[in-house]
Amino acid sequence: MPRPCMTPQCVMNKTTQPVLFHGFCLQKCFWGVTVMILKHVPKKKLLLFAGDIFLISQIILFAPLILAWLSGGNNSGHSLWICFMVGVIYSIVFYIFDLYEMDMRFKSPKYLFRYFNAMAIATLIIIGILFFLPNSNFGRTEILFTTILVMSVCYIWRLFFEVWFKKFLLRQKNILIVGAGRSGKTLYKTVKDYLNYSVLGFIDDDPAKWGTSNSPTVLGGSALLNEQTYIGKVDAIIIAITHLKSQDMLKCVLESKMRRTRVYDMPSFYEEITGKIPVNHVDDFWFVSTPISGLDKNIYNLKVKRIIDILLSVIVITTSLVVTIPVAILIKLDSTGPVFYRQRRIGLNSKGFVCIKFRSMGVGTEHDRRFAGQVNDPRITRIGKIIRKLRIDEIPQLVNVLKGEMSFIGPRALIEEEVKEFKVQIPYFDLRHSVRPGITGWAQVNYKHGATVEDGLEKLQYDLFYIKNLSPMLDFHVLLKTVKVVLFGRGAR
Repeated sequence: MPRPCMTPQCVMNKTTQPVLFHGFCLQKCFWGVTVMILKHVPKKKLLLFAGDIFLISQIILFAPLILAWLSGGNNSGHSLWICFMVGVIYSIVFYIFDLYEMDMRFKSPKYLFRYFNAMAIATLIIIGILFFLPNSNFGRTEILFTTILVMSVCYIWRLFFEVWFKKFLLRQKNILIVGAGRSGKTLYKTVKDYLNYSVLGFIDDDPAKWGTSNSPTVLGGSALLNEQTYIGKVDAIIIAITHLKSQDMLKCVLESKMRRTRVYDMPSFYEEITGKIPVNHVDDFWFVSTPISGLDKNIYNLKVKRIIDILLSVIVITTSLVVTIPVAILIKLDSTGPVFYRQRRIGLNSKGFVCIKFRSMGVGTEHDRRFAGQVNDPRITRIGKIIRKLRIDEIPQLVNVLKGEMSFIGPRALIEEEVKEFKVQIPYFDLRHSVRPGITGWAQVNYKHGATVEDGLEKLQYDLFYIKNLSPMLDFHVLLKTVKVVLFGRGAR
């Protein structure tokens, strides 16, 4: 039997290769999350959020020292991880209460009402956590003093932000849309509602369209991109042409790009500003050439997401028994029929499974889809209205999660009839089955529940965005938006 090579080079390769590999994976994961944050979180929100984290952590760090100095006592302060944890909790609650939205003045009574409510809820959560932490030396005076400091400093930071940063970060970007056809018009209808974008006009090489008013006007051919009128004044060029582009057009666009003008294709730009993929304006090549994170064989998709699903399911099932047992009794008393409702749904790789939920409709009425998606659905029982609004009816689906048939977060699991109907009428509909369906998801928190083909198309656009950009950060974002939907009823069911 030959002896293994023990030269220094071989020994070093054998011992360092696993370390280097795992280090590379961790580094790739870190940069992936960073890119995800920078790509999908508006810079103004990220700056406001970062300011909150920094200021709150500093307050927690120095508040006990200030109190000790004022009282003449001695206090060594708190550990850095406690300071960071408190900052994160405040910021998460601020997000849930929409305190990072920029469409409202920070001085308005409505914003102030939200702000004080968020402060109260966050403070109560932190007190509850600190109560169970070992060696936590937060006293009543320190908690009161810290809360007042956080409330005052974070609000002053918002006023400062509004004066110095908000106007700068909301500067309008001038864009030109190359292509005045169907894709270009669809993009314009979307972009015109965004205050931070100004469409200068369309560029199209068809002379018959020049000068026509498409709201805005078709300015001329692609040669205009290199005229002095637009050089330095255009921030982005969006190519909204589905057919083959001419060599002259590509040459003009490339010259603009070399002058540091951003260039997008229509689907990518639409995806960036709306959080969904325009299914009617993409083709097979776009999906083939575009990276799809949900299909990657990375450690998060293959292992971490599944481990999180199992842990969360066990925790939620255990802690929710105080709610689910009374709900089961009330369902039985409210109407005749079983407590649980079982229905065949379509899951991963288009395979069927039996989905379990609390019954919220009268027995025998669930197959009548005429009322699906309506606010006052007559099929829903009295208890059903309550548990659906609070999403308690979804809790039994955690059994499906434990079995591996569903995930905590993913596209909605649809019934067979809907899938058969939608896959014929909606392009790329089967792509949503490339990941496990979820109890909640990007489409569920962004769009209402509906049973029409139009609803199916709109939700598919959100589902494909989720699959394309699947990451720990996006899953966390969906989880926070789900909490917001449950608490305030905003978003979708």
